[in-house]
Amino acid sequence: MTASSIPTPLRARFSKSVALVAAFLIGFTAHGLGHAQSGANLTDVLYSKLPGDDIQINIVTDAELDEPGSFSTDSPARIALDFFGLKNQLANPRTLVQAGKVESVLAVETADRTRLVINLYDSARYSLTPTDDGYAITVFNTRINESDVGAPKPFAQRPDILPDNAVTNVDFRRSEAGGGKMVVDLSNDGVTVDTRERDGEIVVDLLGASLPSELERRLDVTDFATPVQTIDAFQNGDNVRMVIVPQGKSQHISFQSGKRFTLVVDPIIVTEEDLRNAEDVALGFEGERLSINFQKIDVRSALAVIADFTGINFVTSDSVQGEVTLNLKDVPWDQALDVILRTKGLSQRRTGDIIWIAPSDEIREFEEKELRANAVVAEFAPLSTEVIQVNYAKAEDISEVIKSVRVVRQGSVPSGADVSNLGGAAFNTTETDTNSILSARGSVTVDERTNSLLVQDVPEKIKALREVVAKLDKPVRQVLIETRIVEANDSFSRELGARLGFQRITENARFPGVNDSNIGDVVTSGTTEGLTVIQDSRSDDEPGLIFDNSRGTPGGLAVDLGANAIGTQNPSSFAFDIFRTGRGFAHLITLELSALEADGRGRVVASPRLVTANQNEAMISQGQEITAVADVVAGGGGGGAAGGGGGFTETIEAELTLRVTPQITPDDRVIMDVSIEQDTIIGLAPIVLGTQEIDTQVLADNGETVVIGGIYQETDNIDVVKVPLLGDLPIIGNLFKQRSVQKNRTELLIFLTPKIISPKLNLG
Repeated sequence: MTASSIPTPLRARFSKSVALVAAFLIGFTAHGLGHAQSGANLTDVLYSKLPGDDIQINIVTDAELDEPGSFSTDSPARIALDFFGLKNQLANPRTLVQAGKVESVLAVETADRTRLVINLYDSARYSLTPTDDGYAITVFNTRINESDVGAPKPFAQRPDILPDNAVTNVDFRRSEAGGGKMVVDLSNDGVTVDTRERDGEIVVDLLGASLPSELERRLDVTDFATPVQTIDAFQNGDNVRMVIVPQGKSQHISFQSGKRFTLVVDPIIVTEEDLRNAEDVALGFEGERLSINFQKIDVRSALAVIADFTGINFVTSDSVQGEVTLNLKDVPWDQALDVILRTKGLSQRRTGDIIWIAPSDEIREFEEKELRANAVVAEFAPLSTEVIQVNYAKAEDISEVIKSVRVVRQGSVPSGADVSNLGGAAFNTTETDTNSILSARGSVTVDERTNSLLVQDVPEKIKALREVVAKLDKPVRQVLIETRIVEANDSFSRELGARLGFQRITENARFPGVNDSNIGDVVTSGTTEGLTVIQDSRSDDEPGLIFDNSRGTPGGLAVDLGANAIGTQNPSSFAFDIFRTGRGFAHLITLELSALEADGRGRVVASPRLVTANQNEAMISQGQEITAVADVVAGGGGGGAAGGGGGFTETIEAELTLRVTPQITPDDRVIMDVSIEQDTIIGLAPIVLGTQEIDTQVLADNGETVVIGGIYQETDNIDVVKVPLLGDLPIIGNLFKQRSVQKNRTELLIFLTPKIISPKLNLG
């Protein structure tokens, strides 16, 4: 393909791309030469496996290195080492390890240093040891290790709150690109800033800083017409947290220069070309766009045009023949290639930068032969035996997972079978229940004493199995559940009552207006028992009369409506008697006023707490057992004769029980299935239990306290006992009634606080 055969827009695009690539190469070469003139150079990154799946990473340089600055993160799990003055001379900055807890090693060069980032499967401890030609980093696979570990350098530690680590000003401006720019002025340039995105919001934490009260506020910046809507600044424990709420599609970048931190949120403008590219990606095509207009061009020539456009090597089979007519405008090149292949019944297989194109039948036959050969090799390949240490999980559980996996292996043939006589169906067979991700000859055995897996299989399968075990054998994160159950009681009781009696003895009673009467003596009292007391007093030999004004029943009072006791406390009372005697009569008036008021307030706080692993149910219980004895009386027949008596015991548990199953979400929040049951002893004769129970599921942030339930009860009782008619009289009617007022209020609140327990990356 010559330059004249390329359309004019395409030639302009080629020229522009070549110019950009040349400028980039010249600048990169000058940059690399300028930095290679001074300091040590990083020439290689090597790694080796130590006993216990520990990994040693060797940094090879051409000169001695100073002690690096280091820090580590938990999410994602990484170890970062800063070698100042070191120049990166690696051809490939990324080194894959995929062993132990190490996934890969990435070397990135900046203006004054080279940062070595060790990507981990999980948080780990490490040690640093200088060598003659660089440094050795040992990443431990276990939590407990007596070796010294690398402690973070002072610049990477979280600072304490100091008076000079404060936010002095928060400002908002509009950026040149129409975005929002938040500018935060600090009193000290040593404040560490952590910026992340969560739930569509941008969260900025200024570690170890303080925020003046006048700056603790919300900024509504909608009028600036930027993606930013609001900015909330507040003190969050030892840190200052700023929450930026954007709207629409946006991207943000943050940087710190001296005592000033800047966060820029720019809008993402979606063009028609972006929408068109998104449609192409949805169809599975991502290549650069081109336009082709050919009439009856040879298929091989059309493929050559695409090969020259993309710079990818095409290998075309000799059996590819024919002509094709194309008129494609501004379509991805991989879509154009797909159209050509479908039109002529061709298929492609890509390996790196080489694409092999041949008829579909030819490719299928080639792959079948390759599968047959691989099947024979796998059938007779020598077996290896290795021990895989399981650290956090149970080896038996890992073994069950391995054996439970069902796979469809390509190219599996029975032992001793004639491969030449097998059909194509034999190469797509479903495995039996005994098969797993191991080969047909592989086996796995559990050693419970050392919690290890003894694996015997071909080396390729063992390598794949080791990677699977490394991903499954991870420590389960733990959650501390703090619960506070607060029960508040407020009770009020009032008792008012009166006791009134009138007793009289009249000798030779007569009707009004009559001079004489034969009625006889008249004795009056509130009850017949009171009459009996007076009559007995008149008949005995003791001098004087006795009137019955005793408490309780029987008694001689006409109105016995005194105040009742509240609990074990008796009411206060005031009583007096009016006694008068004369010739032929004697009478007694007794009056007692009683009152009692009780006001009680109480609060019961229960605070159970427990620690459990992620997605594992935990239960904690506290209470008491009550044993009650109940009598049983047996009755006999015939004349109602009573039988013998017996009894039985019954045990009742009154407990406070908490059951929680936490689930940690990827954004470090906690979903909890909670069940709380609290029993309270209300009565003992008979035993009465009050139960308060709640079952719910709640989502909470790490360390956030939420109220998951509450019960509010209020009871008002007013009881009045009175003498008909007399009790309804104004004022004096209070002498003929008893009034009782009770008000009880109970409030139960349940608070729950989940806290994710993060493992310490460094113990030194």
